[in-house]
Amino acid sequence: MAEPSRARWIALAAVLAAIQAALLARTAWDKSDTIDEPHYLQAAISQWTRRDFSRYCDGPPLPRWAFALALRVVDPPLFDLDSRAGRHPLWSRAYGPMRRNLFVARLPTILVTVAGGLFLWAACRRFGEEAAALAHALWCVSPTVLANGALATLDAWAASLLAVALWAVERAHGRPTAGRWAVAGAALGLAAASKVTALGAVPVALAVAAHAVGGGARRSLRAGMAMAAGGALVVWACYAFSVGAVDLAHLCGRDTPLPAWRLRAVPAPAWLEGLAMQWLHGRKGHLGYLFGEVGTRGWWWFYLAALALKTTVGAQLLVLLRLASWLRARPTWTQLAVDAALLAYPVLLLVVMSAGRAQNGIKYLLPAFPLALAWLGRALPDAARAFGRRGAAAAFALALLAAAESLAVHPHHLMFFNAWAGGPDGGPRYLIVGDDWGQDQRRLGEWQRTRRPWRLFYTFYNGDPQHWTVTFLKPPCQPEPGFYALHAVEVHRPKRIARGCLDWLTVEPPDARLGHSIYLYQVTRARIERLLVLRGRVTPFWASGGQGGSAPPPPDAADAPNEP
Repeated sequence: MAEPSRARWIALAAVLAAIQAALLARTAWDKSDTIDEPHYLQAAISQWTRRDFSRYCDGPPLPRWAFALALRVVDPPLFDLDSRAGRHPLWSRAYGPMRRNLFVARLPTILVTVAGGLFLWAACRRFGEEAAALAHALWCVSPTVLANGALATLDAWAASLLAVALWAVERAHGRPTAGRWAVAGAALGLAAASKVTALGAVPVALAVAAHAVGGGARRSLRAGMAMAAGGALVVWACYAFSVGAVDLAHLCGRDTPLPAWRLRAVPAPAWLEGLAMQWLHGRKGHLGYLFGEVGTRGWWWFYLAALALKTTVGAQLLVLLRLASWLRARPTWTQLAVDAALLAYPVLLLVVMSAGRAQNGIKYLLPAFPLALAWLGRALPDAARAFGRRGAAAAFALALLAAAESLAVHPHHLMFFNAWAGGPDGGPRYLIVGDDWGQDQRRLGEWQRTRRPWRLFYTFYNGDPQHWTVTFLKPPCQPEPGFYALHAVEVHRPKRIARGCLDWLTVEPPDARLGHSIYLYQVTRARIERLLVLRGRVTPFWASGGQGGSAPPPPDAADAPNEP
């Protein structure tokens, strides 16, 4: 068969980008606000109107500029300085405008994510059209990319802009001029102005620059200075060329345990303050849950578990196929050097994040995805070289498997868990951090409006449930009749309720689930009697491999909690 023309590969990239855009848009419209989004949007308005970078300063400002621009277009009164201070872009609006504002604020992330995939494809074309197409396809169907690429948060921005940086560094490596290195630095600056963990890619880019210019000290220095100038200028521009003081003992308007060391007249002081705040957050830790254990000190193997449970089985098998191809057709030193350059930042990010205590889900590894997928895309030509047509067919089949596994849970990609974990309903038994992020309150509100339960107990997790038309009571620790809606994160890793408070109920699996993240129960007096018999004798369903107590008898059809 003749090699497909260049135009056909371009058309395939356009089709994949269009499919991803549609998936992201549907996810963005379906999901209610996640725990960070209301704060980012309010800070975006303050940043736009008052050039105030102190609110949420540990999150760099570039995405907030885009969120604010989108809101400025559809809801200009939010930016009226003469209006009441503190007007919230979501909670100050009725249901319809609130949902519109949230969707519109998410659109910039969708655009950046789709563009990032195209830049990843363009960068990987140096490895061959097949490798570029595979890397792009894996980006477009990755459940982690689809989950975070549909939110007004920061992680997808950093990942997408590092895809741009990969493209820029690849171009500069092919023709190393000062201008091209400055463009590469600017792309890295955009990523660092989205999330500070993108800084880990800088030393890798500098090493690539040193190799590209021949290793001479002067030429390496010039390339490095061009990159540094481009990156620093972009970061400073994102902070509106602000200049000010930094006091480590008082960061972002808050007192800290750091010594009173003061820097005067530094560019982009809020960026430096945010960097220090991220370091403090990493030391303090984040409440997490891993394989039945709750803690704030972190686990050295947390992100290894996240990769094992929250990446598709198809992608994992592609990794094995690529390694098998290495053994069959040994790569050259040049090929190994390219692989090392692609994997250096993902490995560095994995090690650094594993050493910290702020372990808030696989999204913290998302900035490494473009380079990891560029490495994985090379599995197709490697398998074809090592195993012939059977190898190429195996790579294609595994890519389809990865797509099918991810799309099977659409639009619930935040709650994606692979087959090893038992899917999205089984995965929370092992890992539930940054997965149930409060994204299904809208579905709960619709279910309540449709079914009109006489009393709803709800484990409130984030945001403002009333704005999603959820009317509820706090769940009791002693059995009471009614309908119960329990966030998966509050069942497995309770934060707002006492640990074990609802074990009397969760000895049995839920009657239904909303978006896989909210467990629904109908509790009658007869069921309470049965639950009290089981209490203390049977472990909760989520702590016993998914079995729990005896399965509940089917409720009456008129009363069963069904997802709308």
